[in-house]
Amino acid sequence: MSNTTTLSGPIITITGLDADWTWSTDTVFTNGIKVHSIRFHPSGANDIFIVHDHGIDGAEIFSVKCSGDTDDRVQYYGGAWLRPVIDITDCTLSSAAAAKVTIHMV
Repeated sequence: MSNTTTLSGPIITITGLDADWTWSTDTVFTNGIKVHSIRFHPSGANDIFIVHDHGIDGAEIFSVKCSGDTDDRVQYYGGAWLRPVIDITDCTLSSAAAAKVTIHMV
């Protein structure tokens, strides 16, 4: 299985989190995206999820550890221009197939 990225209106949804994900290769956007919020829907207890800006070694813009599969976490950015990148080796997921990320754009 590999990541699946869907775009529906202003929402990017990423499922099947078992590979790196970058805004520049996995979306149609060329200059970054104007982000309202990023929400992580965990797959189980102790899931760790991290998003960087600009590259896999860029600044962490979202970092969470969840207590269970219903412990969704969200971070708001107020419309900041970001270039989100997920380095899957930075993340710990109970089940990659069950985890999901939604990026709400402005």
